[in-house]
Amino acid sequence: MSGMRKLRRSSLAKRYEVEPLRLQKSLSARKLSQVILDFAQPLSNASDDDRFFKNAIACAVLCWNLSFLKEKEQQRQMRSIVNKLSKSGQLTRFEIRDCVQMLLERKRNFFADDRRMVINYEVVEEEDSRHLFVASMLVEN
Repeated sequence: MSGMRKLRRSSLAKRYEVEPLRLQKSLSARKLSQVILDFAQPLSNASDDDRFFKNAIACAVLCWNLSFLKEKEQQRQMRSIVNKLSKSGQLTRFEIRDCVQMLLERKRNFFADDRRMVINYEVVEEEDSRHLFVASMLVEN
């Protein structure tokens, strides 16, 4: 008896219940790396400097993930971030707070349905281009 014939016979003898695949409604068709670049656009377009771009992406990723916290925890973490970043002296506390609030509002207004959290990312610079690689996980409601 051929292998295929045996396989058919054994599958006819055993009936398996298989549920149909369902797409999760929160998964976006777009790669999260592209979504993060769009999300960070107000910051990343401010300068062509590579260091500034990396800092803009870092801030965007931080705020993206911050958006998944409950409001009270979000505010507490935002104060902590503002305190830490203002110590560098590059931006004032008000500038940092305004930037974080702008990004959180941008997430709520334009990216609210995307429930993927960034667990790791890397900005790779090549000759005349930059690439963002993102690893993510789905956040349950």
